[in-house]
This record gives sequence, C-alpha cells and structure tokens, in this order.
Amino acid sequence: MANYTFLHPLLPLLVLLFAGHEVENRCAWGRELVHREAISLTPATTCKDHANGRGLTLAHRQGPCSPLAANRQSRDSGLIFLRDQSRVHSMNDLGESPALPTGDHGENARLPIRGGAPGAGEFVVTVGLGTPKVDLTLIFDTGSDITWTQCQPCPNCYHQQDPMFEPSKSTTYSHPQCTEPDCPYSIEYADGSHSNGYYVQDLLTLTPEYRFPNFIFGCSQNNSHNFGVTAGVLGLGQGGTSLISHISSEFSNIFCYCIPGSESSNGYLLFGMEALRNCQTKNTTPLIIDPNNPSYYYVNLVGIAFGNQTFSLSSESPPPRTIIDSGTTITRLPPSIYEAIQTEFTNYMSNYPIADPLTKLMDTCYDLRGQENVNLPEMVLQFEDTDVRLDPSAVVWRESDAKVCLAVAPNRKRPDLVIIGSVQQRNLNILYNIQDNKVEFGNGGCGN
Repeated sequence: MANYTFLHPLLPLLVLLFAGHEVENRCAWGRELVHREAISLTPATTCKDHANGRGLTLAHRQGPCSPLAANRQSRDSGLIFLRDQSRVHSMNDLGESPALPTGDHGENARLPIRGGAPGAGEFVVTVGLGTPKVDLTLIFDTGSDITWTQCQPCPNCYHQQDPMFEPSKSTTYSHPQCTEPDCPYSIEYADGSHSNGYYVQDLLTLTPEYRFPNFIFGCSQNNSHNFGVTAGVLGLGQGGTSLISHISSEFSNIFCYCIPGSESSNGYLLFGMEALRNCQTKNTTPLIIDPNNPSYYYVNLVGIAFGNQTFSLSSESPPPRTIIDSGTTITRLPPSIYEAIQTEFTNYMSNYPIADPLTKLMDTCYDLRGQENVNLPEMVLQFEDTDVRLDPSAVVWRESDAKVCLAVAPNRKRPDLVIIGSVQQRNLNILYNIQDNKVEFGNGGCGN
C-alpha cells in the first residue's frame, strides 16, 4: 500500500469552496499547500473558460458553460442524482450479466452489436458528422461503446437543440458492412431509456485537423425522452464500436480529459500526441481488462487517505474492483470504507452547523452561511504504483452558496465494486493509454 504523509492537523488545507483566486503555492513537509483567498461562496453565473483551446471542449450539460442554451440555468441536483443512481444500479449488475453479448468486441467486432449501457452522464462535447458538416452536442461517456445521434426521418425522436442529422443530405454517407439487413442497433439504458435505429458510416470531424471518413455510428429513429436536448451519446469505452477503436490508427488508442471543477468552467478532451503532450506524467497505474465487461476502465485502488486517516481497500474481503467512470457523478465505496470516511469528515467539520440531508444519497451536509475560510480534509486516492491527490472541489458537493455535503456514497448493493465518479476526477488530467494498458494522472488545466 502506498505511503502518505499528512500535514499537522493544525495546518489544514485552506480553501474557499471553489470560488476565489489562487495566491500561493508552497511546499510543506514535501506536500504542496494551496492557499486560496476568500472571495464569495456564491456560485458563478458566467462561464470562465479554462480549456485554453485544447482539443474538444468538455462542459457540464447544466450551467453557464453548457453549449445547450436551454440548460444554461441552475443545475437540478435532484435530476442529476436520479440519473446517477440509475447508472450505478446498472453498473452494479455487471457481475450478473455482461454489458454486451458474449463474443468479439475488439478490433474484429462484427456489426450489429446490441446490448445495455449504464445511462447518460453529465458532460457533453460537440463533434461534426457528414458533408457538409453538422455540429452535434453529444453526451461524453467512457462507459458506452456506441456513438449515436438522432437522424431524419425520425418517427419517434425527442426535441434536440442542434439540427437533426439527415444521412441522405450528406455526400460522404454510406452503409457499413453488416451481417443483417438494415444493420440495426438497440441500446437499453439502466434508467429505462432506450435508443434504437440502424448503423451508418460517414465523415467524423473532431477538429479541422482531425477528420475521419467512414466512422460507424448509430442513426437513431426511436428514442425515449431522457437525454435532455442533446443530440445523442459519444461512446468512449474500449469496445470495438467505440470512438477510440475507430480512430486508433491516428491516435494509437490514447486519449485524455480534464473534468472542470465547477459548472462555470470548461474542460477538454484530447487524443493521441496532443493527449501525451498535455497529460503524460510518471504517475501511472495499470489498466485492467475485464473480458466479461470490456467497455469499462478498471484499475486497482488499494487505499484512500482522508484527513488524518488512511483506509485500506486491499484488506476488504473480497478486495473490491474499481472502475473509473465519466458518467457516474458521486464516487461509490464499500459501506465500511464510506462510514469511516464519513466519521472522519464529521470530526473535521465539527465547528460548522449541521444541515439537513440533501437526499438519501447525500446525507452528511453542513451549513456554511457566514463562513469565509473553510477548512476541508484532503483526499488522496492510492492506486497501485501511484497516489493521486484530489482537487479541493472533489471533497464536497456544493448545493448552494452555503450548503455543502460529503461527495461520496456507499455502494450497499455491490460492496465489492468501487466506482470513481466525475466529482472526484475534477481538475485532473486523466490519460488512458489503452495500447500500453495504463492510466496516468496529473494536475489538470481546467480549474475553477
């Protein structure tokens, strides 16, 4: 298990909850101490773009940075956690039934492929399809293999913000090789939503420099209305029909993303050499492949350092498996580890008034009205071969200008499965090097 050295408890990490200016970085006992000037706890209402023009822009689907105009309002935490619970419910069933039918889902995958998926996530990117190019805002999902968008004509489609893609108007559209007429696809999501249609292939435009002919994706004609006003899903799993598989000749199965620390900042999604230039570090952990669930990114999490305590996951019986997932919001932990972290958090926050639970999922909350400087415990994820110190924004969920809650939850149905959600990934560069079977972590450039 990795070692971790803590600051003296009288010198806690001084942060403002995600709003303020970084004024000092210095080393203390071999650790970087980040000091932030207290400004305001009020959530930002304008977008502060920290993506610096890198790759594809990654934005929260709700909030001021959303490319979806109808979503540039205050986020709906109730809806977010409802989607989150549905997604986790599906991922908890991984050990009971494969995410996709058994067979070859790697480079030699044959269409059509049908199966389940864990449900929609909270972040979106914009890509182009066809000639002339149609820009489409899709849900970014490392837990899905199939990329799909709604297509005209569409007998049962929901309203989306972007113009709907119409294959017949694209000069580069064609039919992929398939073992069935019309090459159908069908996805059933955990929350009861679905997408059905047929596979097509056409030009994919990620950036003006990176264009990929004959990209295979789902042309949806029958959908439930659970995807907001997005145009569909961008599948970044490891399966044979995923985006990463289709563009592997150019990008060598390498990509990196940075999830922003709040809805008022943008993140980014990078591929290939650009991902290596911006995200490569020496902080690596092995990427573990599960042949029964080939889409997901498994790693070995051996412990968590939180506040003044360290909690071992490798001593759990059985030791839990861990998935890094962009679509899950709140990290799920074995109940015994969660309860230990909850106790440490409660002790650390004992000087602040207790607030009512936000939901059954978020039940350890505090009222910070009138507070300027807030002391939060630091969290470090201890993976095989490397430790990852999380951003201060990864410790709590900020519900309002005053109310915050501990941003982890117990996985009572599957205590042997840890899911690292997007809140704990905030402001980290996470590089997936699939060809070398490793994941790399570094400080991201999409801060608050």
